Amino acid sequence: MYASYNYYESGYLMGCDPKLSEDDFPLWEKQAERVLNQYTFSRLASNFGLITDEVKDCACEIAELLYQAEKSAQQAAEQGGFLQSYSNDGESGTFDLSQSTFTEEGKQKKIREIIYRYLGNTGLLYRGV
Repeated sequence: MYASYNYYESGYLMGCDPKLSEDDFPLWEKQAERVLNQYTFSRLASNFGLITDEVKDCACEIAELLYQAEKSAQQAAEQGGFLQSYSNDGESGTFDLSQSTFTEEGKQKKIREIIYRYLGNTGLLYRGV
């Protein structure tokens, strides 16, 4: 585990209200680990000494994003999908969801932003040897 729930509460959130419960955290942190391993070419998995506070913060933020995206997708599925356009008494509008974290493309874009914000200057994202 790259980040513990204790770190999530005290180190990452620093006393703010958690979006993930203690029961939900291990699942979503594990999903965040998988994403981080893809971007870091499994360097973190093979060398736990590389797991700094930046890596832990990154894992926590990605875990929250993945949880919220899944929760939103489930709610949308229950309600018949996301509202993309509306029309009411002569007024109409359309919402552009293409960059939203509600879409897979938008979620992947946000994940990349998070990873590059935390790990962009660490050398962990370098593809070379």
